[in-house]
Amino acid sequence: MFRGLTIMLMLLNLSPGSWEFNYSWLTHVKWEGWALIDMVAPAFLFCIGAALPLSFARRVAKGATRNELLRHVLWRGLLLVLIGFFLNLYPKFDFATVRIPGVLQRIGLCYAISGAFVVLTARISPGGHLKLRPGLIAGSALFILLSYWALLYFVPAPGYATPSFGPVDSWPSVVDRAVIGVEHFFQHWPVDGKVVFDPEGILSTWPACFNILLGVLTGLVYAQAQQSRAAIIAVASGAAMIVVALLAQDLCPIIKNIWTSSFAMFSGGFALLLLGLLMPVTRLGGLRQVLYPTRIFGENPLLAYILTFLFAPLVDKIRNPGQAWLTQFFEPRLASLIFGITFLLLLLAILIFCHHRRWILKL
Repeated sequence: MFRGLTIMLMLLNLSPGSWEFNYSWLTHVKWEGWALIDMVAPAFLFCIGAALPLSFARRVAKGATRNELLRHVLWRGLLLVLIGFFLNLYPKFDFATVRIPGVLQRIGLCYAISGAFVVLTARISPGGHLKLRPGLIAGSALFILLSYWALLYFVPAPGYATPSFGPVDSWPSVVDRAVIGVEHFFQHWPVDGKVVFDPEGILSTWPACFNILLGVLTGLVYAQAQQSRAAIIAVASGAAMIVVALLAQDLCPIIKNIWTSSFAMFSGGFALLLLGLLMPVTRLGGLRQVLYPTRIFGENPLLAYILTFLFAPLVDKIRNPGQAWLTQFFEPRLASLIFGITFLLLLLAILIFCHHRRWILKL
């Protein structure tokens, strides 16, 4: 359900009735700070991490070796990167200006890096049980945060005299411009009229791995603790992480576009907090029925994401007339939201059809 809520909010952001008129919670912060929509990508990474212990345990129980798990992780990560690149190419297939980074590319890289680390450091007992090492995972997650923060806080990027968290002179932006090139960046967030950074760049993939490792730790606790205790741990830990991230803003501002360590911690805490609140809520029969769409989206998120991009040319054609018609009855921001919800309902109908036939897109 949590994964479903995450993908639904992501798709709502991708299919508004108007790119100009949007509620603030559906609009990404341009640089420092956060909005609800900024929590979506890290929450999805968190969900991937939380599922890893269960997924690996099932595969080991069926006889998978460490090498087979590793091949599965790397192959799945590569497929996510390739699908993301294809969706960036679609429908124009202009290689000269195609955006190389992307959401699926980041998910694939983070999954491959974090999953490989978890597999390589795990123990597989003679009885065929997978023993992950939570202490090592937690220490590595902390190392990611501290090492990335220290780089940005203490070390100037090449060509600049002082360290920076800015869009032009920070390490992630400088590395991406040197390796990828601005012609292959996301083009819609220029700084002073120039495209200088990409929100899913190379170096910022490193701290994004923290969110997957946090998910792995959460999955381990969830599998071992009673649900009521797991919910309390998740809420308390999430709230504590949010407080620490907010207190650390003077040393490390919360910036999603370069995935600062404080953003990784804040968004990880947000995911933990929301998951903990959902645990008791989803045990109530009436609310489970209300949240049924989240279950449908949550079991087939990759298909929902791909369909959104495949339908994008059609949505682009009807967006302006649809928004114009809706604004006759609603103010522009609400009209834009209703357009997006209508698209979600269309996707929901398709996913329900797939659900009844057990058509689940998995890699």
